[in-house]
Amino acid sequence: MRRQCNAARIAMSALSVLIVLATASLSAMTEAATLSFYQSHGGRVISVFLRGEELNNSIAAVGLSIRGAVSPLGEDAFVNQSSGRPGGVPFPAGRPFTYRNRALDLDPLDLDNPGVGKGWIVLGATQTSTELSFQGGPRAPRFIDTAIEHRGELFLANLYSGIEDPFSSGISWAITLKNKEGGDLLRKSGFLPRFGLPQLPQVPEPSSVVLLAIAGLAALAGRRRTPRGFHVSNPVAWATAAPLSATRDLS
Repeated sequence: MRRQCNAARIAMSALSVLIVLATASLSAMTEAATLSFYQSHGGRVISVFLRGEELNNSIAAVGLSIRGAVSPLGEDAFVNQSSGRPGGVPFPAGRPFTYRNRALDLDPLDLDNPGVGKGWIVLGATQTSTELSFQGGPRAPRFIDTAIEHRGELFLANLYSGIEDPFSSGISWAITLKNKEGGDLLRKSGFLPRFGLPQLPQVPEPSSVVLLAIAGLAALAGRRRTPRGFHVSNPVAWATAAPLSATRDLS
């Protein structure tokens, strides 16, 4: 009888260890990539970045949705709407405007901004007083690697709030990361915290990036240009992607 009790205790201990390991593994998968939020201009500007972490070089596509609400006083959630690329030069993060990062879908061979563009295909871009959303990714066979970016974070979007206390209106976010087959690597959503967003660190201006990239222009120019016209680099990923409006928090 004593041996049977000991065997039962050992089995229960082993089962507990397996449960802990499985939970830790699931947590690691959930936290494999994250969104980073920074504030500037007295809290009126929110800049959104992606950290790929362990998923770097396996992310084929990103879907982002940021939603706000009009305040009881009729103030729009997001104001100072901008193309994000005035005069052909993409805005960096932190400007007092609302825009997505236009360097993402800029041709890396663009003569005015050599080496700045990521060459993404961007679909379903929406930018209104209450929503900023888009889906996009690099042309196959390339993947997203945020480790090569400043601070290891890829700038996605910038929001300028028309509300004096922008967090009080409840700004929600949703992120979906897809692999090359169109399956979900990550699907999460949530709300921005009311207080405590860190200050936006200083970011390089595109003009500085241009100067650094000129040295590599000859190598880039040697690559064959992609024919102009609309085409999707990874139709499988986009065909299987669920609408961002249907995203639910799976964490």
